[in-house]
Amino acid sequence: MQRLEESSSKRGGARSGAGRKRVAEKRYMFSAPPDVAEFLESLPGSKSAFIVSAIRAYIAAGE
Repeated sequence: MQRLEESSSKRGGARSGAGRKRVAEKRYMFSAPPDVAEFLESLPGSKSAFIVSAIRAYIAAGE
């Protein structure tokens, strides 16, 4: 029987390009009060894009 280090089999092990791709984003979950939830649900398009732009505006106003 061959030792694992000496095996010439091409099965298993790490492969380049395999696995999940890394993303530069981090996900957050939060609970919204009913009035905020109603507003977010009424938005057309991406709720995430609105939240990100609102947070960026808040940061810019504080500087």
